[in-house]
Amino acid sequence: MGVDVFDILATILGVWFTLRKLDAQGRQPEAFAHVPRADFLDWQEREVSVYRAAVWACFGKVAVDLAFTYLVAPHQDPRLVRAVGATIDLSWLGALVITFFRTARVRALRRRLGIVLGGGSVPRREGQEPDEDAEDDDEQR
Repeated sequence: MGVDVFDILATILGVWFTLRKLDAQGRQPEAFAHVPRADFLDWQEREVSVYRAAVWACFGKVAVDLAFTYLVAPHQDPRLVRAVGATIDLSWLGALVITFFRTARVRALRRRLGIVLGGGSVPRREGQEPDEDAEDDDEQR
């Protein structure tokens, strides 16, 4: 019954996703005056939604895993315990894959809108598209 590496990883990722969610929630449309308010709020809602689901997946995985390990598993056949444990871990990994696909879509929207995090905003000239070769702030962290 020792320490589950996936639980440690889920806790670390859960904290990281929480910080990303709080960062997105704390952004104000006024800081990005070049972005129409409705578009900014749409991006913000999507970003927060992605990270909220990821936080629930991570901390939910840890809670379900601990509850199963200490309350149910001691009274069950070891093969069943392994199968249920694998199902919990694989479900969490599936949620992570979905999270990473969703964050890629939200990041593309953020680039399209010209929202630059981590250093303020860089306004675009009218008709100018964002630089696709520019480094993304997520890669700098």
